[in-house]
Amino acid sequence: MNPIDAAFIVGAFVLILVGAEVFTNGVEWLGIKLRISEGATGSILAALGTATPETLIPVVAILFTNSADADEIGVGAILGAPFMLGTLVMLLIGVTAFVFRVRRKRVTLHVDAGHASRDLIFFLILYTIALGLALLPPEVHFLKGYLGWVFLPSYFVYLFLVLRAPRRSPEDIEEELEEREAFDELTFAGLLERTGLDFKETAPPLWLVLAQTIVAFAAILVGARFFATFVEDFSHAMGFNTLLVSLILAPLATELPEAANSLIWTRDSKDVIALGNVAGAMVFQSTFPVTIGVLLTPWQLGEFGTVAAVFALLSALLIFVQLRLRARENALPLSALMLGGSLYVVFLGYVLWRVLV
Repeated sequence: MNPIDAAFIVGAFVLILVGAEVFTNGVEWLGIKLRISEGATGSILAALGTATPETLIPVVAILFTNSADADEIGVGAILGAPFMLGTLVMLLIGVTAFVFRVRRKRVTLHVDAGHASRDLIFFLILYTIALGLALLPPEVHFLKGYLGWVFLPSYFVYLFLVLRAPRRSPEDIEEELEEREAFDELTFAGLLERTGLDFKETAPPLWLVLAQTIVAFAAILVGARFFATFVEDFSHAMGFNTLLVSLILAPLATELPEAANSLIWTRDSKDVIALGNVAGAMVFQSTFPVTIGVLLTPWQLGEFGTVAAVFALLSALLIFVQLRLRARENALPLSALMLGGSLYVVFLGYVLWRVLV
């Protein structure tokens, strides 16, 4: 690998990372401008915004990368996002809450147990189906072509349940307030203000919001294209499993902005939105991207992919059980997140053991 290749790799990673942050910011502001970013709708919009970047990597790899390893890169990226969200990000939320427990004035995580449990139930059911389809015997593997269509309708059922208007709980009101406080200034507005152009931080024009969203989306597409090529070349050069490299590296580029936001919100005691966005993104990741993987690839997860999928399910199940059994008055013990999240560390240890032994 020569210096030029290394520069392209770093550039692609940075492009995805920055593009994901700017795109999410643009989507959130687009929701505000269109007046659809309040309450549960805001949570859905934020989840869709943060989940789009990691969805683009498998789409680009599978549909627009003409190589023998394209499917493995796509499958690795599809598996990596919910695995990292359900393990590492959950672990970091728990650790952040513990580190800032004095500032937060509590040693638990304040959650909307009902909503978080609903999200995790959807994830557990759909992701279990996805794993089951990958483990089908060869003689009945054709069934995935039919069962693969169950994920998209399931997400719309999830949207219906979230968007229907029952009596609002105190946690619903708290989440709405946290969402409003969590919105940052439009990125492009801040950049243009430095050049002398005057934009109101609280009311940027719609055209500027659209421009930022489109430019950031294009940047992620370009970065994803270079990233897919890099994963393939790096895997071959190092003799590593292509799916494994994509499984570990792809979420680092796409999930870092979302993880950083959740940690900042946790530090500032905005626990409901911190956990809600992660759980909502996990539901999205178990539907749209999985549909692409099941229908457009052989959907063979391999050893590492299967272990990662099982660990993601175990982590979600552990947190779900804790929500049902230990969340008293919507106060969740931090150990619930750390227990499931520690599986990410176990997975890395397993990978090192398998690669080095």
